[in-house]
Amino acid sequence: MKCRTDDDEAKKEEQAKRFFIGFGIMMTAVTMVVPTRAPMVMQIKKGDAAATAKAMGTMSAIAALIELFLNPVMGKLSDEYGRKAFLTVCPLISAFLHTLVVAFPLSLPIQFLDRMISGAMIFGYLAPTHAALADLFASNPRKLAGMIATSMQYFGVGCTVGPFIGSKLGGVRSFFVSALTFVATSLYVNTSVGETLLPEKKKKFNVTDINPVSFLRLFKERTLGWLTITEGLQSFGDYVNIYDINNLFMIKVLNYGPPQIGNFATAVGVTQTLGGKTSAEIIRRTSLKFSTAFSNFMWILGMAMMGTARNTAQAFLALAIWTFGHNRATPVATYLQKYGDKQKMGRAEIIAASGNFKAYIKVVIPLLYSNLFAWATSGGRNMPGLPYFVICGLTALSQVTFRIAAPSDEDQ
Repeated sequence: MKCRTDDDEAKKEEQAKRFFIGFGIMMTAVTMVVPTRAPMVMQIKKGDAAATAKAMGTMSAIAALIELFLNPVMGKLSDEYGRKAFLTVCPLISAFLHTLVVAFPLSLPIQFLDRMISGAMIFGYLAPTHAALADLFASNPRKLAGMIATSMQYFGVGCTVGPFIGSKLGGVRSFFVSALTFVATSLYVNTSVGETLLPEKKKKFNVTDINPVSFLRLFKERTLGWLTITEGLQSFGDYVNIYDINNLFMIKVLNYGPPQIGNFATAVGVTQTLGGKTSAEIIRRTSLKFSTAFSNFMWILGMAMMGTARNTAQAFLALAIWTFGHNRATPVATYLQKYGDKQKMGRAEIIAASGNFKAYIKVVIPLLYSNLFAWATSGGRNMPGLPYFVICGLTALSQVTFRIAAPSDEDQ
């Protein structure tokens, strides 16, 4: 019996690894344009950093508005039709949009369209990936947390390789190669990844369940609600939400151009890869609660260091500290699965509802940071690190709400 259990576990882990690889390829495509979009928009804005910050912030905010409606729909459909279909389609949508940028590189409306919809497709791919991991490992919360952390190693690999390639290619060529990489992601998923949603676990799609406030279901139970708030507060510092400001900070403070921005983004990917491995080990050796507190603390420290950085050495020291905070939300997401399941919610539905809540925050984040940055660097003010200190405060508050949630480690 033990031998059969071990074989089943090995098969699950092999299946999970294929999802990890697909995730890594996807993030390579996504981050390939990280070092090149802001300079392209700045060129359109004729070198005006404040105007560029506002434009980039508006793009991200509208992408979040799209997610308000898209996340619940995709989550519900994934719980009925499976994970694989969405993992195949989302990269193809992004590939098409990047192709439009290649065709019209100096068109701000096309940049807007691409950033808004392709940004939403990141969640469209991540949510079914993590739902698939929950399909495989939800019976063991600590194992699930470790697997989510491991998936972030591959996320980190993609975030390392993508910016490196993008910075070498520059501008339009980075978007073209990124589009090809999105197509490669779709082909890999279609040929190598299996479906994890069992027929008996499918939940019927109901149009009446789709609404822009689907996150409210997470607030019907006390612990689940506070965990949702915790994850929302943590999301204010997520790399995908701050990389536009990172780029502008480096352009303004460190006088970086696309090659240097690409090098920094590549280094971020390295820290995410190491962070995934480190977080998985910390979770294995300690507990979900300790991992949350430790990673929150390290994120606060790293953000404070970044906010005060005035040269490359200081910025990279801050980045090294980020290694230990990238996956601060992993234990919280695991607890969400546990308590959401008790409310009879589907795996992807839980992730989508949480994503729906964070989409509201994403509307605020880019507008908040871009306007803070514009205010802090204009009118004779010289406080470009202000957004990072706001992140410090919100991350500290997330630890408070996590303590209030007080999730149980029973069954772990």
